Amino acid sequence: MTRILSLGALILLASSRAVAAPPPQNLADALIGGYADATDGKRISTLMRLQLDAGRWQDAERSAERLTQVYGRTEPEHAFSILPWRIYARARRHEASGASWRDALARAFAELYGGLPDREVARTYGWMGGNLDAVRQALQSAEKVCADKPLDHCAGAADIIAARQSVIEFESLHPAIDPLLRADLDRRFIVEDHLAIPTPDGGKVAAILVRPRSTTKVTSLLDFTIYANHFFGLAGAVEMAGNGYAGMTAYTRGKEWSPGPPLPYEHDGADAATVIDWLAAQPWSDGRVGMFSGSYDASTQWGALKHHPSALKAIATHASNAPGIDTPMQGNVFQSFIYPWPFYTTDVPGLDDANYSDSDRWSALNRNWYVSGRPYRELPLIDGETNPIFGKWLDHPAYDSYWQSFIPVGNEFASIDIPVFVETGYFDGGMVGALYYFEQHLAHRPEADERMLIGPYHHTAMGGGVLPMVNGYRIDQVAMQDLRGLRLKWFDHVFRGAALPAVLSDRVNFEVMGANEWRHVHSLKAMADGSRKLYLGGRRQGVRWLFGEAAAKGVGPELRVDFADRSDVDLRVPDSGFDTRNALVFTTLPLTRPTEVAGLFSGHFEIIPNKRDLDLAVNFFEETVDGAYFPLASYLGRASFIANRSERHLLTPGIPNILDFQSQTVTAKLLPPGSRIVAVVAVPKQPDVEINYGTGRDVADESTADAKEPLVVTFGTGSYLKLGFRDGSSRMSRKSAR
Repeated sequence: MTRILSLGALILLASSRAVAAPPPQNLADALIGGYADATDGKRISTLMRLQLDAGRWQDAERSAERLTQVYGRTEPEHAFSILPWRIYARARRHEASGASWRDALARAFAELYGGLPDREVARTYGWMGGNLDAVRQALQSAEKVCADKPLDHCAGAADIIAARQSVIEFESLHPAIDPLLRADLDRRFIVEDHLAIPTPDGGKVAAILVRPRSTTKVTSLLDFTIYANHFFGLAGAVEMAGNGYAGMTAYTRGKEWSPGPPLPYEHDGADAATVIDWLAAQPWSDGRVGMFSGSYDASTQWGALKHHPSALKAIATHASNAPGIDTPMQGNVFQSFIYPWPFYTTDVPGLDDANYSDSDRWSALNRNWYVSGRPYRELPLIDGETNPIFGKWLDHPAYDSYWQSFIPVGNEFASIDIPVFVETGYFDGGMVGALYYFEQHLAHRPEADERMLIGPYHHTAMGGGVLPMVNGYRIDQVAMQDLRGLRLKWFDHVFRGAALPAVLSDRVNFEVMGANEWRHVHSLKAMADGSRKLYLGGRRQGVRWLFGEAAAKGVGPELRVDFADRSDVDLRVPDSGFDTRNALVFTTLPLTRPTEVAGLFSGHFEIIPNKRDLDLAVNFFEETVDGAYFPLASYLGRASFIANRSERHLLTPGIPNILDFQSQTVTAKLLPPGSRIVAVVAVPKQPDVEINYGTGRDVADESTADAKEPLVVTFGTGSYLKLGFRDGSSRMSRKSAR
């Protein structure tokens, strides 16, 4: 669950507790010539900062304008991030003409920001802040490249000067620009940024409200979040106010100026419903409220719906978190990436960035736990600091009444009759939660007005903008959508009767990677128009298995896992590969024609285990002609909860057990001839995931003392994975499927 960091400087980040010593005189001047022909965003941004270092203020401003244009074509959201640099360069130019820095900045701000229309301010305001610690850390990283040589003899000199300028820009512009920003906001909007909304049980919810200066009653759009940061909370409210709505950011009880300890999830649904009622009752309100935002904040929207506030008329989610479904456990398997998160969100009234970003601490914790073989429940003892929230989560390994109290469950989805919009991405860890809500809502209310947009997007694409390159993959041009603008158009459709954006023309709207094409269908199942069973009982090809066309005769593959062996603790998986530890790898032969895989996959495993439980991970990849691996779709789950995530049913050793499951993510990709489809079927045993030793006891209490004999799983030859294909491509040639 990631919070989007603000980014006036985030694209051009750099950092160190003090600005580094100036480079040799005229070094920036000497380096500028090497960037004169810059056409891509990275080189233009470096050129701009070299020009700033050389005091070429007007040239730097021109480069900032060029950079805005380039980002407008390639990374539209990031185009807004350059305005602080344009203001800074213009202010330095005014200062060079004799004005004081204060007057120069005020003049530049008025010229470049003050006259912007409200809708443009709505998109720009969030980029006017920044993270000084991140900027300084980036400078430190850049300086390491030249640590042992003079700057004017180092190939990384331009990067260091550019990073140094980011620090200088940040320290000069902030907080000097903050009063100008606030005065501009107060001129445009009515801002109430220290509200405390009472709850029926005596609590208080801290909130920020920004609304238009209008005599017309307006609809409210609410983001309810645990990620308490005043600037970003204000920015989210400003974005909605700039588009004619009353924007509010409200916080989990105990955050910001709300009293009491913060508790993730536990009060959010009821408190969000209280805030919705409060908004609807205001004299300036038209009585209608929508909710927006994603990751953790998506769970608060569904949590509010559990309480049925009558004024809540629409929700728009992205990168959706579903507590107990995708975090802190997925398929009832706990994952350690979430372990530091309670510290981050509950240690202080705001956010504990320094602790959360201490990657050395968390990496060491994972390693030390793995090597020690101690129970997963003892992570806090190994870390040396209590983590009561994580401990409480571990007490609920089933999807029981604790988790079910936070968001709708079962038939509660049937009564949700308002429009829902959800955005997710093929590279978004939040897809697991997004698909859960989507499938549950439609399963219990088939006529629900819910629309999903799926593209090659990462977790923070809605807030930070779609990236042209994700995990080494250059996304198709049609996928370069303005997601925030699209969300607002959807709200305008719901609340103002505006036309529905064409890209949302059906219930499931997905981009086919590699085909540069959007598809629009009415269900997840309809993403594919055919499927193929890929049997696990095929023949060997080296260390891999070839998928079979039908159930083979004889004995199927066997997987052995030695839980006591920790010699792989420092294994590093190549960026272009996958983890083959404790895994069986299955592959097709090279495809003989273009093949589009799409939708969910499912599995039917007939296994004979020697233990009472095991965890299962299944990951599909495309293996390209050049040997790279592209992730397609995945599943992670505990065998004893596969049939029912709320009730544990242990396996019976020594006899066949049936495991039927469905992937928790979807894919849509056109694979060229020569590619292979690869599946990795594994039992997780690694430093960052809870380890199931198979005793049948509470997994959090198991340790290497329970390892004893290795796990042995024999897969029956009737085991298969069923993958969706489209446009007749399910009929792969006999040669490619043998």
